Formats: sequence, structure tokens, C-alpha cells
Amino acid sequence: MRIEPFTDTPLSILAYDGTPKENPDSLGLGKDDYLHMYRWLVFVRGVDDRGYILVRQGRAGFYAQIAGQEAAQVGSALPLLKDDWMYPDHRSQGSMLVKGLSAAEWFGHVLGRTLDPTQGRLMPHGPGRRDLHIVPPASTVGNKITEAVGTAMAQRIKKRKEITICYMGDGATSEGDFHVGMNFAAVYQAPALMFVQNNQYAISMRTDQQTRTKTIAEKARAYGMPGYFVDGNDVLAVYAVTKHCADRARSGNGPSLIEAYTYRYGPHSSADDDTRYRPKGELEMWRTQRDPVTRMRRFLELRGWWSEEQEQRLQAEIKAQLAAAMEEAEKSPPPAPLTVFDHVYETLTPHLAWERAELAAELGV
Repeated sequence: MRIEPFTDTPLSILAYDGTPKENPDSLGLGKDDYLHMYRWLVFVRGVDDRGYILVRQGRAGFYAQIAGQEAAQVGSALPLLKDDWMYPDHRSQGSMLVKGLSAAEWFGHVLGRTLDPTQGRLMPHGPGRRDLHIVPPASTVGNKITEAVGTAMAQRIKKRKEITICYMGDGATSEGDFHVGMNFAAVYQAPALMFVQNNQYAISMRTDQQTRTKTIAEKARAYGMPGYFVDGNDVLAVYAVTKHCADRARSGNGPSLIEAYTYRYGPHSSADDDTRYRPKGELEMWRTQRDPVTRMRRFLELRGWWSEEQEQRLQAEIKAQLAAAMEEAEKSPPPAPLTVFDHVYETLTPHLAWERAELAAELGV
């Protein structure tokens, strides 16, 4: 696959029916790698389905689904190395799972239990894990972009080989933080991957209502970095483009902007009514004709590497794995009230120590 910046159409390897348009063997992957990718796609969708069910059952108050965007997240996270830094947004749980966050920890976060690595302190869809270099996202759109670029700048100053990937939606590219982050990343040649999941809606606002450029990727030209427009529902293409940009960054050649053109099946969140702004038939077209999981499965079937029997075994295996993860999360207790003061600062400040003592006395603990 020839990976070129500033294309008018999305870079892709697989057609919508799973037929290769380009030779996938050029990626240097083998059968086991492809099967590994597919398992991640199915696993991530399974986690997402169960997370949304918790809201429908009244056991969780908020959820933002990633169904339809699995290839963008799995394909972009697989090329990362253990020490690379990840700045997710509120719809990046697939990438966090690939980076090492467990399904039990994710369910613990959704339920607000102590199993959540961030101990239930943050907004829904905002976990992180220090040892995995996953920085918790925030509810303010785009505000992590400059932080991610700062991390990448530090990596370059320290002459380290790790890189930073920053996830954002198309709506974040309308924020000032995006432009500041892009400029600093380019000027200081920071090893940063600016990864835009363009699912075509910033809540209810379509991309063409936000910008007059044909693509988001072409915005990179103004800052002096390459911009890649990739089919976000083609896991092989996303993997290829992200690895290309990651290798480029590790070699000291600076940042890249990646636009993954994709689509979310669910509403913006469990608090949104997407029927008010989506054209009739659009969702079903993407779901039935461009589904990322189905596309990869058909590719495997065409190569003789997958069958219905294998699919049934995989589904049963993942179902059992996720049931065990949910049980582990449910057994985890809610955080104790006094833990609200932990980790606010590295060292507890005098006024917080006073407030903590006052709350402890009131609770009788």
C-alpha cells in the first residue's frame, strides 16, 4: 500500500465487501496477526454492547458507544509500543483496551467502582492508567490536545523513542486548542500523532457545517506536517497509516495528522436523540454496507482463514470472558467517601487536610 498524504479519497486496502484492493501482504503481517486484529474488533464491540446495556438497565448514568468505529481504534492502537503515551477522548475505549486497560477495569469505571483505575473520580468515559501511559480524558472538547503535544515535545527534548497519540473527534478540530496544538507540534517537531475520528457528527452538527475544507487531513498542510485521509472502517488501512506515522515520528521526522473517516452507529451518548438530525437511511447504509467488523471477517473468509464454526467459538469465548469481567467489576465496592481527597495534589494541602478531617468526623470514621 502506498501511503500518501493529502489524498482526496480515503486510503484503503479492503473494499466494503472485504475484497483486497491493495496487496495486504505489503504490511508484513501474517495469518495470526490478521486473526488477532479480528479478535480485537469482536472483543471491543462486545465490551461496548455490554457497557451500553448498563445504562439501559439503569445501573449506569452515561455511555458513549464506539460501535462502527472499532477499526479506527483497534487499527490505530495496535502499532503503539508499551511506553508510548495515549491521550484518549471520551469515545476511545477501544484504543484503551488494546493498550492494556482490562474489560473489568472498564466496566468498573462505568459503574463507578474501586476497580476503576481512577477510582470513580472522573467523568464517565474518562479512565486512565499511569503504568500504561493512558492519560484520562476530560469533558471539555479538545483540551487534551495541547497537553498531548507538550508530552511529545518533552519526549523529543529527552531524545526518547516513545511517541504520543492524541485522539479527538471532528468537533475538536473546531476548537482553538487544535490549532495551537498543531502549530506547536509542527514547530517543535514533536513525535505526536494527531488522530481524528471523523464520525461526521459533532453531537448533531455535521462536519460540512464546521469547516469548508474537503477533508480535515488537509488542514495539516498549513502547519507544515503531513495529513493522511484514511478509511476508518478498514482496520488494515488504519493500521498501515498509523504505523507509517509512528515510525516517522520515532525517526525524528515530526508529527502527523490522521483523519479516520468513519461513522458512529449509536447516538452521541446515551443522553442524545440522534433521530432528530440523521437523514433517514444513513445509519442503515453504514451498518449494512460498511461495517468494520463484517469487512474484516469477510477478508478472512476469502483467504480461507475463517469459518462459521470458528465464529461461533469466538463469540462464545468472548461472551464468557466479558461475563467474568462484569462479575469482577460488580464485586468491586464503590469508593469510600474519604478517597475523594486522594490524588487531588501530590501532597495533601492544609485546607484539604482540614476538610478531610471534618468529613471523617461527620461520617464517624
